[in-house]
Amino acid sequence: MIWIAFKLLTELVMAEFSVLLNNINYQLFARQNMEKYIKIIMSFLFVTGTIMLPNFERAIADGIFEENLPPATVGDREASLYTKISPPILTSDTMQNAFFQLRLFDSKTGNNITNVNYFLTISKGEKLLLRELFYSKDGPLTLKFEPNQGPINVYGSTEPFLGGWTSETGQLTISGPVLSEGGLYHFGVEIFGIDNVRNIFVPENAPRFDSYLSIGDVTESNLTYADQIYNSTLISYYDRIQNFTFEPDDLEAKWAMPFDWNVSRILSQNIFVHEEIKIPKSFSEFSNSTIFNGTVNGQPLMGRSLAIDPFTSEKALIIHFLLNKNDILKLAQNNEALGVSNDSMKFTIRPQLNQTQTTSVDMVTDTGGIHASLLWNPNPPVIGENTLSINFSDALSGNRLNADVNYDLSIRTHSGEEIVSKNNITAINGISNQTVSLPSEGIFNLEIEVKSLKGLNQTLPDTTRNGIARGFVVVS
Repeated sequence: MIWIAFKLLTELVMAEFSVLLNNINYQLFARQNMEKYIKIIMSFLFVTGTIMLPNFERAIADGIFEENLPPATVGDREASLYTKISPPILTSDTMQNAFFQLRLFDSKTGNNITNVNYFLTISKGEKLLLRELFYSKDGPLTLKFEPNQGPINVYGSTEPFLGGWTSETGQLTISGPVLSEGGLYHFGVEIFGIDNVRNIFVPENAPRFDSYLSIGDVTESNLTYADQIYNSTLISYYDRIQNFTFEPDDLEAKWAMPFDWNVSRILSQNIFVHEEIKIPKSFSEFSNSTIFNGTVNGQPLMGRSLAIDPFTSEKALIIHFLLNKNDILKLAQNNEALGVSNDSMKFTIRPQLNQTQTTSVDMVTDTGGIHASLLWNPNPPVIGENTLSINFSDALSGNRLNADVNYDLSIRTHSGEEIVSKNNITAINGISNQTVSLPSEGIFNLEIEVKSLKGLNQTLPDTTRNGIARGFVVVS
């Protein structure tokens, strides 16, 4: 027991001392923190607690604004950690108060795990921003960040056994330079204990989760073409935008962002990259196209990796780059073969001339969570009645969804007229068959909006993986 306590104290104090050295201006190593960890060692030495030995794997994901991290076994439970940054689109150009949510739950039932001590580390790149212990009696925890350039301050009370920051409402406010700029943030979460404040994991066996969540980085750029100037907006939901340029001769936009292409790293975690470019519809030479050529590090993207959205904005065509783990792994392997740079992801996009649009057969939601495979009968679709079969799967892993999917289906003309609208459809165990009537020949925009998932033993639907998948229906 003394050895365990000593090890824990050593780890914490050394970690905090490192923070002190690297973050003098942030004042992270306040006196109350030292007092807090003295309380921890005293509690271990003089109060009997229960030491737990879980069977946990390290759970990791990368580049999403919310996620359920893969579960691991704790007794008869499959414990998963839900993390989320909100608002869903928090960008560097409109920086505001941000919220970070944590919820440890049994993935088999959806029920919260209670009396959770979260040891949270937040960093961006090599810069450590926050390292603190938090306690939630009910399980869920919400941290409200008020970005400013002053010292970091946590506002709340402390739980007496381990000394974690806590509040009766489950929400704490933190002020300081955290979540104050766009890019990729690392949230390291170590679970010190669950179920009872005195149930403590052995330090080296404590459940650990790593979540890489993104704040959108925004670049506004003027595109000059035929003596006209058009304002474009580029948002990177993964990391900071670099070197945006526009080539008027071939109508090609180019940019880059930092990215580690190490194959071993990619294999070890779930990753999703989402880039979004908005082109004014007044720039007709670009925006009137329905087919675009997109590349990443010189390699062409196909199908679902490029999603075209002409409806969300009245004034702009929106193009989404949507790259899941499998896409990125293939790109990384090709990078090695081609000898391409291993420290950045380089994008290009331009309209494609003289190419025939085809009916989409697979699509992925813009939040990266759900993949939809489509099969038409007859194939290709015809004027009149058709059967559309949709098979939903996990876009990050490629695995089948063991859940019912609630979704909306819409098909619209290029001008925005809705010709098919079906709401609150349930795909039983991820599979759905719908009768779709198409009125005429043409190219139509297809949208599938995933609203929730509900597993067999879940009491409440899971709304953390909502998103819209976009594609085309071609009737000839």
